Amino acid sequence: MPEVAPLLSSVPDTAKEKIAVPVETAKPVDPLIWLLEHKERAPKEIILQHPAKLWVSVKGKEVGFVTFSAGVKAQVVRFDSESVEVRVEDAVGEIPVDATNIQDLAKAEQEKSTIVADVHPSTTQRPSVKQAVEFPTPRFETPGVILNRADLETVKTNLDREPWKSGFAALVAEGRSKLDYKMAGPFEEVKRAPNVNLWPWRNDMSAIWNLSLMWYFTGDTAYAQKAHDILLAWAKTHTSFGGRESMLDLGDYAAAFVGGADILRGTWPGWTAADTATVKKYFNDVLIPASNPYGESMFGAANKGALALVAKGLMAIFNEDTPLLKTVVYQIRTLAHIGLRSSNDIGMLGDSLRDQGHAHGQLLSLAMLAEALWKQGIDIYSDYDNRLLAAGEYFARINALTPTTFIPFGTTDAYYLNDNTNHGWGGGNVALNLIHGAYVVRKRLPAPCTDRSRQSMPVRGGSFMFIKETDSSEATPMLPPPIPATVSTTTDFSNVDIGGAAPAGSASYSDGIWKVRGGGADIWKAADSCHFTYKVITGDCAIVAKVESVGDTSPSAKAGVMMRTSLSESASRAWMAISGGNIEQNMPNLAVYGGTNYGNKVLARSVISYWVKLERIGNIITGYVSPDGTNWAATDVGRIEEPVPPKIYLGLVVCSAVNGTLNTSTFRNVQITGGDGRETSVTPSAPSALLTAPGDGAVVLRWQASFGANTYTIKRAASMDGPFEAIASGITATSFIDATVENGVTFRYVVSAVNSAGESPNSPEDDATPRAAMWNVALGGKAAANIGEESAANAFDSNSNTLWFAGGSGGAGTIQYDFGSNLSPVIGRYTITSPSLKPERDPKDWQLQGSDDGMNWTTLDTQSAQMFPFRCYEMEYALSKPAAYRFFRLNVTANNGDKDLHVADIKLLSDTPMQNAPMPSMLHWRTNEDVDRVRALALQKARESQK
Repeated sequence: MPEVAPLLSSVPDTAKEKIAVPVETAKPVDPLIWLLEHKERAPKEIILQHPAKLWVSVKGKEVGFVTFSAGVKAQVVRFDSESVEVRVEDAVGEIPVDATNIQDLAKAEQEKSTIVADVHPSTTQRPSVKQAVEFPTPRFETPGVILNRADLETVKTNLDREPWKSGFAALVAEGRSKLDYKMAGPFEEVKRAPNVNLWPWRNDMSAIWNLSLMWYFTGDTAYAQKAHDILLAWAKTHTSFGGRESMLDLGDYAAAFVGGADILRGTWPGWTAADTATVKKYFNDVLIPASNPYGESMFGAANKGALALVAKGLMAIFNEDTPLLKTVVYQIRTLAHIGLRSSNDIGMLGDSLRDQGHAHGQLLSLAMLAEALWKQGIDIYSDYDNRLLAAGEYFARINALTPTTFIPFGTTDAYYLNDNTNHGWGGGNVALNLIHGAYVVRKRLPAPCTDRSRQSMPVRGGSFMFIKETDSSEATPMLPPPIPATVSTTTDFSNVDIGGAAPAGSASYSDGIWKVRGGGADIWKAADSCHFTYKVITGDCAIVAKVESVGDTSPSAKAGVMMRTSLSESASRAWMAISGGNIEQNMPNLAVYGGTNYGNKVLARSVISYWVKLERIGNIITGYVSPDGTNWAATDVGRIEEPVPPKIYLGLVVCSAVNGTLNTSTFRNVQITGGDGRETSVTPSAPSALLTAPGDGAVVLRWQASFGANTYTIKRAASMDGPFEAIASGITATSFIDATVENGVTFRYVVSAVNSAGESPNSPEDDATPRAAMWNVALGGKAAANIGEESAANAFDSNSNTLWFAGGSGGAGTIQYDFGSNLSPVIGRYTITSPSLKPERDPKDWQLQGSDDGMNWTTLDTQSAQMFPFRCYEMEYALSKPAAYRFFRLNVTANNGDKDLHVADIKLLSDTPMQNAPMPSMLHWRTNEDVDRVRALALQKARESQK
């Protein structure tokens, strides 16, 4: 259906005068040209006015065509002045514009080209999305916080298709979706840690979301009224959200209570301007302060801070609070311990080495906020070389048990040298759905690991609404955030002995090495004593150094980098140093989340010579550590209290810890904001990590940057013992898509770093075997079973959240699928997915059989002693020879010992989608080859042995 004109408000606002204001662009003569200049007004669907032949493709490879008659609705993929690329079901093609009604729709939109604008001193015309580069004016359309009207309509249209159908069924069945749900609150006070009235608040916030969705998808206003009444009861009663961890719950439930309020406000006729004012006040006075209770930029590490940001961001959008939203966008792009910079080039997040549950929490919060910002026309998905795509791929890869390299990383909570996390963690469908929608659907970038993981994850009542196949919406990437740059320095440092440090210290530079000598007693205390080699910088700045050696005057001697507000011994300051085989950090007299002791830590290091860094952006100072000079983990963050000085002192620090004795320490790769850049370049080190991911006819590469590199060279070998040959050079990003590969062939890759001094050795290698995608054609047909007939269809809904249950079967039974009369697709592979329940009910021995008549069966594949390593785990099997039948049957002869039998999902896979099917086929990415199963089983046995 054509997209409706954007709503500035869901109801009249009598407090403001309304006038008609012409749009900023004059009307062109041709309506289609006008529409090309206003693509945000373009229709999502058009109607074919003439028959159209559209091609059916498998991942870009045309395999056949089908002709659609006039009058059929088609989704718009893209268009220009002469043609339109459209999609009908699984067929796509380019047709002339006059074969559709798009010109009529363009003319109608052109005639609406006056809008109603608020008369307000700060009101300006919303610029074209493509014109905004620094901070696009938020759209503030409603609904449009996390789901806009187009999203809701798309989901509603798909409710008779899987997996939306079974996802919606799960929503309907959930107690908080029902009209007889009993509100648990409201209460004046809610707390987390300690918990006070927390579960009543959680349940009611979830109910607001569920009921608002039920209203939209069913049209029953009783659901909207109930959601409204719960929300307004809390908004009028709740006055305090306290506890040490209030921001965690607000972040966890923001999508529910803000998303629900947004749907009601934008779609339900019963919503009033007074309701909007009441909810805005509730958010502004109670919930937003509780999202950031410790003061400006004082956030807990990684997932904790990300939860605070998503809560603030979603409420800022609902409240149409541009200044607050601008602050949130600044924070997610610059704060290195919680936002997008709490990550590295290969996709590790700050919590990736903590555990997979918290890593998921950080990923989900960042992705949800990115999605909400996209709805406002602000694209942070593209920041840092599509960093959220890298993070989603890393998370999905780890939890699919694919061997995955890691490099030391961490947060202000902890710095991790090893990966001892719970690989194979089974959650993450909402986060990965958002990643898929943002990058695969909108940006058309491959996400092989994400897509493989999504297809076996349960589709529940809280996730199906984020599954999408098409989305032509646009948003504007922003200018890079103001991260201070550094360059090498060989001169211009000053020297000072602080706090009576003796004898007098000094510093010298020669052949790439800074040698600093100094005395001093201690730098831990409020008043410090040390030698400081420094520069004075106005504004934002940073310093980087690799500590090569620390003099042995004392086990407590220190050498590192320091930043301070003055040269007095009691100045507010931060330092990162090497001492006694460890990394030490301290931020005396700065405001630190969790208090001074939280910021004062001793961290282990993975190599002898380590890198340290300090960075000032505004009034925030961040300390980092790294084993290689690019993989920076933000492990300390502090805030300079008012008044914030315009100038700051930064440089190298040495403390002998035995005052009266000089300590001589050395540094390499010293870089500073405003440096002279005179250091002679040296050949960069090899990238420390490389990850490859196989797609269909393509391999995606990501690697960790090398310090000092200007470009990278990609090298490939087509056999396990073949030589590496360069296939691309001059690459400036840290990612690459190799689209010159052949499916079924294993390719090995390495990457080297290049600058003016030469080329580095090769990175560690990784290999990938691209594989052709297939299609699950077993959707919408008739399922039957000899036991548990009533649940047989659940095994063919492409959703591991449902299951076929054969109670009392003795562990054996048959379940079959009927494609229907005159339908006999060629099946080459099939999958079986385990449910979330008891492993002892899983099938162990079976045959897959085919039949033309449903009575005479031919065995196509036999398996025995099969074991599913985890719950909701998809096992894939190849037929010795592809076979075409109307009926297919799984004949289970034994399970793992239980009296009951169950199967979550069965997919019948073909090389092409099936035409004239009752339900469109779904793309399937090949998963769980034999090596994957062996790896998963080994991990399962290891965990069992530890119990």
